[in-house]
Amino acid sequence: MNLKRFKKEFFYLRKAFVKYKIGWRYAYGKYLLAGKIYGQRVIERPVNNKDLSIHVLAGSGDLTMLLWSLRSFYRQMSEIGQLYVHNDGTFTRKNFDLIKKHLPSAKIIQPNDVLERLSDHKIIRKFRTRFPEYFLLKKIVDTFFISEAKMHLIIDSDLYWYRQPTEIERGIKNGAPDSLVMENSAPCYVYFKEGKAAEEKALVNSGIVLYNKSNFNLQKFSSYLEKIDTDNKKNWHFIEQAGFAYSLENLKVLPRTRYVIKGNLSSETVARHYTSPRRPLFYSEAIPFAIKSFSE
Repeated sequence: MNLKRFKKEFFYLRKAFVKYKIGWRYAYGKYLLAGKIYGQRVIERPVNNKDLSIHVLAGSGDLTMLLWSLRSFYRQMSEIGQLYVHNDGTFTRKNFDLIKKHLPSAKIIQPNDVLERLSDHKIIRKFRTRFPEYFLLKKIVDTFFISEAKMHLIIDSDLYWYRQPTEIERGIKNGAPDSLVMENSAPCYVYFKEGKAAEEKALVNSGIVLYNKSNFNLQKFSSYLEKIDTDNKKNWHFIEQAGFAYSLENLKVLPRTRYVIKGNLSSETVARHYTSPRRPLFYSEAIPFAIKSFSE
């Protein structure tokens, strides 16, 4: 374990013990239960919708969580498209082998795979290559250009799917006329050269994004990139969330009571986004829930 990963793990341990008071449950889930995913066989299901592509951006440190998340996704989702796993640049050879073992049909996309497709989009290509610190832009740029499917579903590796996502399935069956996104529990701003972005744009969470490619406005996206204050490091964290909000037409928010970030699980909960500040809950809450389903 390198120093950076050690510091992150210490941060989560401290948060689990001090803030959430679930330290031992977190440790049990993270260090004893989570590894059981590697004893599972193939967790994917066959593609049944060729008009849909599914995209997830992940890195080496996310692999265990990614596999648990996708296992829950495939158990709950009826509309299955081609899966693209986008490497954030940190995957190892072992990571590739494990992905292929559990997700043999997945297409692994390398960070530079998309660049040759950006020749006609100079503003996007320039930003994508000039500012590697904005790695979360891969969730917009790479997912859009790498797949020719009519509909794209972008999901994060820190989601757990507890129930069937009927709103998303219905949207896919109808051809995704509306662009569906999660809602942030509080505004997550990006900052333009002339000031911060509008609050309603800062309320879009990119943990789940479904759209028809005809609803993605490349001109608006290019204009958005030109406005970004690249000297403000706060923009590194939320660049893609506001990017989706500014670029997608017919934008609709998924029900906040069913697609949640904060709060407790309920009989309504479809998916929970265990964002970085709440990551310990993935191991104390989602993993034990998943273990119970092993015999099903």
